[in-house]
Amino acid sequence: MWTVIYVSQSPETAKKLADALDKNGIVSKIRQSGGDGENKGCCEVLVPDTELEAAQDLIIENDLF
Repeated sequence: MWTVIYVSQSPETAKKLADALDKNGIVSKIRQSGGDGENKGCCEVLVPDTELEAAQDLIIENDLF
């Protein structure tokens, strides 16, 4: 099961977080939510439930986003 750990209006910001998680060995994926046409909506960064705590710790300890 996957859990959303971050929601961004910018795909670039979501990609930066996903890259930071990946560099630290945490699997993640990005999912578009809402929006249509040119309005892309938000991007959600998700991690597996088993890696949720590690991902949260990494974000807090490194003051990411």
